Amino acid sequence: MLAKDVMQRQVITAMIDTPVKEIAALMLQHNISGIPVVNDFNTVLGVVSEFDLMRKEIRPNEPNIWKICLWGITNDSKIQDYEDSLRKCMANTAGDIMTSPAITAEETDDLETVGNLMFEKKIKRVFVTRNGKLVGVISRSAFTKLLLDGSNV
Repeated sequence: MLAKDVMQRQVITAMIDTPVKEIAALMLQHNISGIPVVNDFNTVLGVVSEFDLMRKEIRPNEPNIWKICLWGITNDSKIQDYEDSLRKCMANTAGDIMTSPAITAEETDDLETVGNLMFEKKIKRVFVTRNGKLVGVISRSAFTKLLLDGSNV
């Protein structure tokens, strides 16, 4: 079975300049946990997830000047972590808060490949593309539905 056989074709999207509050409203309105951020050509640039929104509100890794002074920043990955946390805490738009790159699969990929991506990356959804353009999404619930339908992946 291929990604195109089980993907949801109607995908709620956001543009890079979509306000964060509008994204939150879309998630609640459509009962979804993540929205792809696309450009004018429908290319997936990133994803805004509930986790990203939660990080903005709770600010678990907000950089603190005292932490920086006391412990210092010893390597490039820590600097990147602080920059990423600060960017997401201060975010106003999809472009500010999104996680990039989003994980994608081609519509002709088999479901085992898509499922393995979800396991390896610890993600809830994979965006499906055709020639680099967004055409669908497969979430974890698609695999649950397959189990109920009696289909083998």
